[in-house]
Amino acid sequence: MSQRTLQDVRQEILRTRKVTPEILKELEDIYADLTQIDFDKADVLFRIKQLNHIELTEKYKDFFVDRIASFLLGFGQSPDEIDAEEGKWLRGRIIHRDEYDRALLEELENRLENIDRKLPNYLKKNNYLISRFEDILYYSRYFSFIAVVGAILSSFILFIQGFGLIIKGLVGFFHNPTERYEALFEQLVSSVDVFLFALVLIIFGVGVYELFIANIDPEDKPADTRPTWLKISSVDDLKSSLGKVILMVLIVSFFKHVLEISAEMWSPTALLYLAIGILLIAGALYLTHKSGSETERSKSKENSSIAKELLEETL
Repeated sequence: MSQRTLQDVRQEILRTRKVTPEILKELEDIYADLTQIDFDKADVLFRIKQLNHIELTEKYKDFFVDRIASFLLGFGQSPDEIDAEEGKWLRGRIIHRDEYDRALLEELENRLENIDRKLPNYLKKNNYLISRFEDILYYSRYFSFIAVVGAILSSFILFIQGFGLIIKGLVGFFHNPTERYEALFEQLVSSVDVFLFALVLIIFGVGVYELFIANIDPEDKPADTRPTWLKISSVDDLKSSLGKVILMVLIVSFFKHVLEISAEMWSPTALLYLAIGILLIAGALYLTHKSGSETERSKSKENSSIAKELLEETL
């Protein structure tokens, strides 16, 4: 039995960037007792072969295939077969289908055939071209990073423009305080309009990043580091968040255009249209608030039912 722990051996591999015969012998000693291998311990073998620029030998591949296949079929709750838990674990680690993965699946298939069992269909080897095409489809999601960067840069530019409008309005006000406040008010409303559209771009960038690339909050940070309305878990969440902010943009734009119309241009018909527009905006705000309240109530009921089930299981 090796005097060093598995963690020590893994650190040695990271340092030397290769699996030497001496290190392989230590790994063989550590994994000699198959009854002591669990998912975490087996996962280390996958991580070693997935490390970039690690020098591996054919002997490591044989060792890797033998230990993983023996772990999956030799012991556990379902010997001589791959159960749902084992299949899910393995499927999550053979995405790339490299030569190690293909050799492992072939070994599993041969061992199962010897005992008149079959490898689950979702683990069977795909055609090489199909596997490569699936890899291309999988990694094509990173093209969305272009949209994320573009949205964030555009929002930054808009924030600067909005701040410039505020400065321009304040400078004009202090330069000529006797001037009517409408000019300053118009500048401030315009800046709010620009800021809101910048927020739309930020929400879009954050939403696309979380939907297509990765979760923003790392595991070592609290789950509440962002506002709840900015946590995007589905396309519907993204549409809902964008829709609310876009509605505010339209309301501010409507208000800004109303201010730009001089008092002499108002007529009874124009006033009627203004009243209808205000009513429509009020209705849109009411429906948005009602929809948000119903969503919160449904989530609250769901959390309450989950808590009740957990309490019943405990009792």
